[in-house]
Amino acid sequence: MSKKLNIKNHPYSNMLLNHAMGNSSEAESLMISSHLAYCKTCKAEVAKYENIGGYYLENHQELNVSKDLWQNVLERVSDKEQDVKQSNYIDHKIKSSLSDSEIRIPSFISNYLFKKLDTKDWKATINNVRYTNIDFKDTEFKGKFLEIPPGRSMPKHGHEGYEATLVLHGSYYDENGSYQKGDLVIANDEEVHSPVASDAGCLCMVIYSGSLKFKGLLGSLLNLSRF
Repeated sequence: MSKKLNIKNHPYSNMLLNHAMGNSSEAESLMISSHLAYCKTCKAEVAKYENIGGYYLENHQELNVSKDLWQNVLERVSDKEQDVKQSNYIDHKIKSSLSDSEIRIPSFISNYLFKKLDTKDWKATINNVRYTNIDFKDTEFKGKFLEIPPGRSMPKHGHEGYEATLVLHGSYYDENGSYQKGDLVIANDEEVHSPVASDAGCLCMVIYSGSLKFKGLLGSLLNLSRF
């Protein structure tokens, strides 16, 4: 990316290790992969874990396998089409009212937008916040893409499980700090906060386990809604 990012919020080391070992859930894998598209520090840490794993595999005692194993693998993949097209981490764009030009996003995020690459096609809710849901095969996790207009806020809320937010454009702040593009902010089930978009607004991706618990009158309306 042309502009150097000042990323201060990252996944926990155990999350990066699980990701490197292929043990992350679909939702967590999407979030961490997207963060790696912006963060050279975490990308290097994942590469370190992968190298360590490769070393142990290379030096592991050989196991006896069936003589037909290789042939069975070939037969399973013989009718599969190989996608040779390669894409960069950041090579897809989304239209948003927050920017005069299109906003670049990690390529794999576009797979979860289902061609809704213009936020005007998203749903609208309180404070003119626009959103579209992210569907995961693992129903333990839910997700949303959010477009929060400049100076607007999300109602104060807590979490049944944990919540992870990745800033894709602009920034926001809450009771605990301020967060810029590329920051991955993790909140546990004991935290309650009210995110407020900066003067540039905020486009972000959020995944969470359990349900969000909104506070106050506006929050009560959201608790009753499908949001």
